[in-house]
Amino acid sequence: MFLLSFGPASSHGADGDPDVKQEVRNLAAEKKLKESKDISLLYVKGLVCPSCALGIRIKVGKLPFVDSARYKRGVDMDSKAQLLTVALLPGAKPDNEKMIKAITDAGYEPAEWYSLEKGKLKAHPFAVAKKSK
Repeated sequence: MFLLSFGPASSHGADGDPDVKQEVRNLAAEKKLKESKDISLLYVKGLVCPSCALGIRIKVGKLPFVDSARYKRGVDMDSKAQLLTVALLPGAKPDNEKMIKAITDAGYEPAEWYSLEKGKLKAHPFAVAKKSK
């Protein structure tokens, strides 16, 4: 068995996939949130290559609040930072429970979502991530 490293990995999760350093993910998340409007930004464990999460795109892209005209089916993936960007319909709020279900049904673990509060990045752990710690 070969273990491939994708970018600046710091450790390995329980699934054996490399985890990106927190500071790398935070910088990428803050930049994305400052540049984009009407998105939901999530850290998804196991998202380590561009093609490994096609199931996420299919499942999340079908959710009613997703703007499937943006990105590919409304979903953009940054495997180097393990971030998932979900385009939201104008004025729509993401349904975290539906998003968690879609991501876990695709075989991945949603760990947290991000927001900017007073210009600073804030991470919000999902309940499923809290339980697994």
